[in-house]
Amino acid sequence: MKNYFKKFSIMFVMALAIIGIGMIYGGNGANAATVGQQLTSPESGWQRYDDSDLKIQYIGSWGIGYNSSSQANWYNSSIHTNSGNKDDSVKFEFYGTKFRIISSTFYDRNNKVDVICDGINIGNFNSSTFNSNNPILVFEKTGLSSDRHSVTIKEDASSNGYYWMIDAVDIDSNGKLVSNNESISLDKSTMNITEGDSQQISATITPVGGQVTWKSSDPSVATVDSTGKVTGAKEGTCTITATTADGLTATCIVTVTKENKWISLNKASTNLTIDDSETLIATTTPAGISVKWSSSDTSVATVDSNGKVTAIGAGTATITATTLDGSNLSASCIVTVVPKGNGPTPAGTEYITNIAHAKGDNTNNPGGEVTIIFHGSADTTLSVVKTADVKDVWIGDNFTYTLVITNTGTKTAKAVVVNDPAPNHIDFNVSGVTTTQGSIDSSSTSKNITVNVGDILPGGTVTIKVPATVIA
Repeated sequence: MKNYFKKFSIMFVMALAIIGIGMIYGGNGANAATVGQQLTSPESGWQRYDDSDLKIQYIGSWGIGYNSSSQANWYNSSIHTNSGNKDDSVKFEFYGTKFRIISSTFYDRNNKVDVICDGINIGNFNSSTFNSNNPILVFEKTGLSSDRHSVTIKEDASSNGYYWMIDAVDIDSNGKLVSNNESISLDKSTMNITEGDSQQISATITPVGGQVTWKSSDPSVATVDSTGKVTGAKEGTCTITATTADGLTATCIVTVTKENKWISLNKASTNLTIDDSETLIATTTPAGISVKWSSSDTSVATVDSNGKVTAIGAGTATITATTLDGSNLSASCIVTVVPKGNGPTPAGTEYITNIAHAKGDNTNNPGGEVTIIFHGSADTTLSVVKTADVKDVWIGDNFTYTLVITNTGTKTAKAVVVNDPAPNHIDFNVSGVTTTQGSIDSSSTSKNITVNVGDILPGGTVTIKVPATVIA
């Protein structure tokens, strides 16, 4: 009975040993393999590329093992063997986070083969440690960034100089081995667009003719169509990715900003006589935005939905155009209304006339006098002196008007606007107009100069020079 149990125990131990060996060398456990163990097929979470895959490069003198006594042991019955030359190497590129090197090992193989990943030597393996012609896991690297990686395998300078082999390469099951001559690039790495705007991204692919799919990391910020056309949706930042059929990717960072909007009027100020009218023109960017019109004082001037201003009574009113698209942008024009004929003038309004004389017959002004009238209004008393730098001028002559505006009162003159219309027989040189305070309004023309002077303190003086030419 003792012998029976003894024999049974021996058989049980042997069975466990056989099962254990099967677990070690079967290669089908859940990522159980470690370096030095046989791995006849890829484990769960891995995929295998045979040594004969064209995406694996062999540099130097290499032979392919076929028709040998060990052929049946190799993965897919083939293996690449180098000549023992120290310049021999293997290269491959892949997308993923991990890789394994499968080789055949024996006592007469190389004892130190370096593995270089993305230009960094990350370790080596010994091909002479294990006596086996079966697929052996000789090197493993995990924890790489989820990106494209380049791997080079070559003999270490301090090795024994013997030959070594490559039987297969394993990478992530959702990774991709790619050819070293495959590439994709974009013509833009960054892009700035406004909401509603569109721009094109172009992809360059090697080899030429490959298909590309486009994707936005956040379509609520920017979308991309099948051709790479990007359209801004709302303010923010997202990444546009182009991907080839082999899994190569290239990206462009897109920043979307709010649409640049503005509104302006064709005039910053104008002068009307009671019962006269004038239509103001609003320009918006983008074009076509609807506006509403309003008057600060309808007893002075009214405005209709088309910007037509009608003078009602003497005084000053501000006509404002406001956008209706939600941006609430506005632009204004100061309207000064004066009475008809020689009636009373609005408080704070002065009319100053300066005369220069032109020689010869002038059909626009038979009297030969160049007359310019300045219309100004303020909350305090302004003294305005206007002089020409010539007394007599001929048709075609150039001269300069000088306007000196002085606040002779005790209060600040608020938002002073100087509007200087030209008689028919002279033209103003808009680009030559200068002012010691404020700015020349963009609505100024050769027939009307508008200067937005701003506030003038008590005792303050502003000088405006207006170049002019006498015309026929």
